[in-house]
Amino acid sequence: MNHQRKSDLLDFIVIFVAALVSAISLEVFLFPSGCIAGSSTGISGVLDMILTGLDSSKWYLSAGVWTFVINLPICVYLFFAVDKSFAKRTFFYIASLATILIVLRLLGVANIFNKFINQGQALDKVVYVLVGGALRGICLPLVLTRNASTGGSDVVGLIVGRNATKGSSGAMRAILMVDVAVITLGAVAMWCHTGHGSDAFNMLVYSVTTVFVSEIVQERIYRGFSSAIELEITTDKPQDMVDALQSKLKHGTTSIKVTGGFSGQEKTMILCVIAKNQLTLARRIINQVDPNAFAYVENVREVIGKGFANREYDIDKHHNKK
Repeated sequence: MNHQRKSDLLDFIVIFVAALVSAISLEVFLFPSGCIAGSSTGISGVLDMILTGLDSSKWYLSAGVWTFVINLPICVYLFFAVDKSFAKRTFFYIASLATILIVLRLLGVANIFNKFINQGQALDKVVYVLVGGALRGICLPLVLTRNASTGGSDVVGLIVGRNATKGSSGAMRAILMVDVAVITLGAVAMWCHTGHGSDAFNMLVYSVTTVFVSEIVQERIYRGFSSAIELEITTDKPQDMVDALQSKLKHGTTSIKVTGGFSGQEKTMILCVIAKNQLTLARRIINQVDPNAFAYVENVREVIGKGFANREYDIDKHHNKK
C-alpha cells in the first residue's frame, strides 16, 4: 500500500511538471507569437487573443480559464464512461495547466521574459515557435506514461483508438485532423477579428509548424521508451553464448540453425534484442565466450514485450482490471 501511494505521488508530480512545461510553452513562447497549438488549448488561445489581447487585467477571459471550461465536460465524460482513475489524473493535469496559465498571466512572465531575452527588440517568432513546439512535444508522452491525458484532441484520439480497427494509426489521424481543424478555424476567426489576412496566414503557418515540431519531439521520446538494438551472432558455441547473454543481459534469445556460405559448415545464429546502453557489455560477453564469433547489430524501431518500457495507456485493459 505504501509503495502504491509513492507511485501515485510520483505520477501526480510528473503530471504537474508536464502541465508546467506546457503552460510555459503556451504563455511565454506560442501566444506572444500569435500562434496556437491545436486541441483545446488552441481554441483557448484564439479566444484569449480575441477577447483580451493577452492583457493580464482580463485574466478572467484568458486561455487558462477557457482551457478549464472546455475540458471540464471531457473529464466528466471520462469519469463516467471510460475510467475514473484516468479521468482524475486528466482533470489534475487540466486544473494544473489552467492554474499555472492564469498565474503566469497575472505575473506578466511573458513580458518579463521578452524584455530579458530580446531587450526590448521584436521577438524572433521562428525561434519562439520552435522552442514552444518542442516543449509542447515533451508534455504528451510524460502524461500518457502516467495514465493520464492532456485533454482535448488527445482524448478524441484515445476514444477513436479504442473503437478503430486500425488502432493507434487511426487515433493519430483523428488527433491530427482535430488539430488542423482548430488551427484553420482559429486563423479564420483571427482574420475576421483583425481584418488582416496576413495575421491569419501567419497564425496558420506558425501553428502548423508548431504541431509538426511537437510531433517530431513526441516521436523521438516514444522511440526512447523502447529504444533497442538486435544482435545477430553466429557462433560455434551456441549454448555457452546463450547462457552468458541471458544471465548477464537479462534478455531472452532465439537460436537458428544456419550454414556458412564460405565454410559450408553448420553453425548457430543467436538473435537477441537488447537496450542500446547494453551494447558495450554485449560486445564484452561475445569476445569472452567466442572470440571467433561473427556478430552484427541492427537498429530496432520499436519493441513490444517483457523487458522493455512500453507504457502507452490502454484504457480498456486498465478498466477491465477493476
